[in-house]
Amino acid sequence: MRLFLALLVLTVASACSKPKPAEESAAPPPAVTAAEDDLATAKDDPAPTGQEKTIEEMRAESLASIDRTACEGAGGQVRQEGMLGMYRCVKPYADAGKPCRGKADCEGQCRFEGEAPADGADVTGVCQRDDSPFGCYSEVEDGKLTGGICVD
Repeated sequence: MRLFLALLVLTVASACSKPKPAEESAAPPPAVTAAEDDLATAKDDPAPTGQEKTIEEMRAESLASIDRTACEGAGGQVRQEGMLGMYRCVKPYADAGKPCRGKADCEGQCRFEGEAPADGADVTGVCQRDDSPFGCYSEVEDGKLTGGICVD
């Protein structure tokens, strides 16, 4: 087996060291990177029209896509959320603010909002107020913090 591997290595090494024909050994022309190519294309092509939307147009579309009657009928509120201020129907959870030790105790998430205790310490969270994903919080599972996050 060792003899076979040695022959294989010698064969590959010999094939790699053979001189290339003149046309193959010539240095290739400098390559244009994809970014340089995209930049050149962008300079040559006019900007597409009708595809870009302003933030105000996107907000108007988000508001138009909400059934306000159904949202309010479910106890929700239509409000602007997130960094872009898009409209959403935000619905409260019935168990909002209830003490919890994990997601199984809540309709939404079991969240810990405040100063994190020492590593590994048991914590009690509170059930998420509403279905908004925005804000800063840590999730609680099995009475332990699972890490913090800020969503905007």
